[in-house]
Amino acid sequence: MKRVSQSLVVLLIAVLFVGCTSEQNQYKMGYIKGKVFNSNGNRSIGSAKVQIDVNGDVFLTTTDHEGNFLLQAPVGTHDLVIYTGKGNIFRTVISVNIEEGKTTDIPPSATKLNQVANLAYIPGSFDKIETIIIDSLGYSATQLSIADLDNLSYLQTFDAIFLNCGHYSPLDSAKYANLAAYAYSGGSLYASDWAVAYLTGDGYYRPGNNVGTVRSHTAADNPDKSCNDELGGFISPNDLCTEKIGSVGLVSGVSIVDPNIQNLLNSNQLDIDYDLGGWEVIQTINNWQILLQDNTHGYGPLAARYLYYNPANYIQNGNWVTICHIPPGNPSNQHTITVSINALQAHLNHGDFIGPCQQDGNILFTTFHNHHQGNLSRDVYSILEYFILSL
Repeated sequence: MKRVSQSLVVLLIAVLFVGCTSEQNQYKMGYIKGKVFNSNGNRSIGSAKVQIDVNGDVFLTTTDHEGNFLLQAPVGTHDLVIYTGKGNIFRTVISVNIEEGKTTDIPPSATKLNQVANLAYIPGSFDKIETIIIDSLGYSATQLSIADLDNLSYLQTFDAIFLNCGHYSPLDSAKYANLAAYAYSGGSLYASDWAVAYLTGDGYYRPGNNVGTVRSHTAADNPDKSCNDELGGFISPNDLCTEKIGSVGLVSGVSIVDPNIQNLLNSNQLDIDYDLGGWEVIQTINNWQILLQDNTHGYGPLAARYLYYNPANYIQNGNWVTICHIPPGNPSNQHTITVSINALQAHLNHGDFIGPCQQDGNILFTTFHNHHQGNLSRDVYSILEYFILSL
């Protein structure tokens, strides 16, 4: 497995520290350092954002693969904001005092990443993402049924819904329409393997095909849709189409495309063990951000994020807003951040704008499983934790 060199990691972190150089020159500076943990404190959180906002000037860094951070920021008492994803689900705010030329250590008890919104999941026969959410990360999630998809107002009480592979209740046009409306209104979705049916259509439930019968995880036992014969769904087959043709075995040397996952694992490659045959192989993909890619075994994209953008989604409960921050004097270093609504006008005055710098996805799909009883490597487990936290 190819590892990213330590010098490169240091360089990447240094770039984040000095990304707002023109902003830093206005202030007397000090440092804060710490380590970000999950709710129960048993896992460190890599690729979390750590920032201080001073009158629209942002001082930002990202935790390394072990959850550590070192941030240079102006002296004085400020709110330190720690968050993942858009900050609408997982966010911690603490008051810190920074002294000139000194480094302030933040205790681990203060840097635990809090859950500030509701999560839900629909159970499956093969996957149990809820065990990672609840047992591993220490957060909470509500179990939903397929019938709950008929109630859009109820779905919208959750900021993210996790769809496990292996459901055996038929979907219909009303449920697909509600999932589409949920996503467009700012809700996040995660689907694994066969749960792509929630997105692209319930292709293995055909009239007269023993709807609702539990079947084995094989293509022969589950007649698959083709890319020319989509049934249901709300994502066009031109944007995503899959077929159940994946084979059992280790897919080695998978390329990590997403730089946040590279930082998380301190690597640009990993191995993924597909322990069940007939998994969904992506045949067509457009308008998705590819996160993991197989270039050796012919499977192509293995994990991707849908590029959904609706500016109204980025103001969170009237208190926080996701913006594209353009550092004064350094416009090429623009980056997506989440700030207090009270700081929004100062950012807009600087030329920042509401919404992400690039289209930001809120639908994740992994062709691989997440069930804890499967052959999940530590790297894959870490990626699944990251996906949960990044919605």
